[in-house]
Amino acid sequence: MSTAPNLNGAIKPVLHHQTGNSTPPAVKNAPPAAIPTSDHQIEDAVKEFQLFISFIFTISIFGASLFAIIAGQMADPVDIWKPSPPPFTLQTVRTLLAASWLCFVLAIAIAGYSSSYLTIMRQAARSKYDEVWRRKWDRVGIACSITLHFLMIAAFMCISVSLVSYAGVVGWVAVGFTSLAGIFVVALSVYQARKSL
Repeated sequence: MSTAPNLNGAIKPVLHHQTGNSTPPAVKNAPPAAIPTSDHQIEDAVKEFQLFISFIFTISIFGASLFAIIAGQMADPVDIWKPSPPPFTLQTVRTLLAASWLCFVLAIAIAGYSSSYLTIMRQAARSKYDEVWRRKWDRVGIACSITLHFLMIAAFMCISVSLVSYAGVVGWVAVGFTSLAGIFVVALSVYQARKSL
């Protein structure tokens, strides 16, 4: 305590308050701990798979509408190719379109179940992705991705071959591009499989 004169000349005590605790107060609203880089990579892979699933859903829903064409009345390729025989008969075309429809439906089912399984796995992990979780997800995700890719290629190949009976050259061009896409899918599948090992 010290003294200091006031305006009237009286001595007025001045108190100096000191705190005995020199420890700074705890910082409120501290930022959460940073997520490890491996967790970020797994989250990115999961988001990419979800986008891929959405893409497959969109294509497969439009492809599944082929059922109306299969069940409806179709032009006979024999009438289009007269007097030459058609590359494929009407019954073959219907079978190819039915196989394409089946591939699209299977793709919808696999995409839906794999998305649900991924949600269950993430809830069980509670955002803590260890090495066991990553390996399990790599196997499931790559297996589903490869299966969906091949189902899409098979579906479009069936459509392209059936198109040959009606559009000739355009159908064969579609078959060629679908074959190139199939080669790319095979190479991509081998790369993903080796990367996960």
